[in-house]
Amino acid sequence: MIVGVLRETARRETRVALTPDAVRTLSTAGLRVLVEESAGRGAGFADAAYRAAGADVVGDRAAVFEGAGIVVWVKPPAFDLDSMPLRAGTTLVGFQDPHYRRGEIDRLRGLGIESVAFDLVPRDDSTAEIDALSGMSRIAGAEGYAEGRRLLAPARLTRPVRGLVLGCGAAGLAAIAAARTFGDEKPTAVGNRLAQRAAASAAGAGQFVPNRDDNAALLESLAATPPDLVVCTAVHRGSPAPRLLGQAELDLLGPGTVIVDLVAKAGGNCVATVADRTVTLPNGVVVTHRSNYPASRPVAASRAYAAATAAMVLRIAGERGSPLTVDENVF
Repeated sequence: MIVGVLRETARRETRVALTPDAVRTLSTAGLRVLVEESAGRGAGFADAAYRAAGADVVGDRAAVFEGAGIVVWVKPPAFDLDSMPLRAGTTLVGFQDPHYRRGEIDRLRGLGIESVAFDLVPRDDSTAEIDALSGMSRIAGAEGYAEGRRLLAPARLTRPVRGLVLGCGAAGLAAIAAARTFGDEKPTAVGNRLAQRAAASAAGAGQFVPNRDDNAALLESLAATPPDLVVCTAVHRGSPAPRLLGQAELDLLGPGTVIVDLVAKAGGNCVATVADRTVTLPNGVVVTHRSNYPASRPVAASRAYAAATAAMVLRIAGERGSPLTVDENVF
């Protein structure tokens, strides 16, 4: 079996789907790997390192699609897949943006081309090895907290920052933990299940607010203790993000408060979020989003992503008759 690694073409993407170490893992397992020239450059991995790991480096993406039965990427390519020599039986592995690309994924399946979506891998013990999303979310949570802190006015940094984290998944827990690295106040964590309290506390939360559909608990928390920094991470993978910060909630925040919304791609937790922009609301609240926080740490992010990619490829290779694909019955 041949695995192909594409050079990323999404805007500002610095990661790579397989690192040289991950290539070595696949080569040792008996798989041949084709790597598009300069695929690892954004993360600092040279073509020579891939060759030393056992890969064949090829000059263009068409050669990857021509030779590989499994093609791996981080983000869906910016180019038209129909411009490539796609073959029935090919499996495409990576983040697939299934909400936005459902029509294309279904069309490709009709041509015999399967799509494996890291976006839809459930977060549990049985999938930890192939759960690329959790690894990326942890990096995004830490980077999002740090970026929000950089946007605070200098006067807000004369004392420990008071943070509020919406959501207690991988990104939320990482954002909570990041507050400790800056010596900030223990953040308040907002979750929708009491069972999340222990994880939030272990990550460093000072208070846990169990929020319900009416948002009353969140409103009460905002009124009692207005935060300096809000990090929005609340989303159930594969579903739209809940709108937790509407106008009523925003009206309780003071001028200069910063909101970092990490889940804009799923609709956002904040009603004022604009994808890939930083906006200042009439009340002085700053709302920011960036679509790719893990790209700020390309080496660490690539290594975490590549480990999941290699594990997924090996799983597919071992179960070639029934690969894990983007389908309502799988993931």
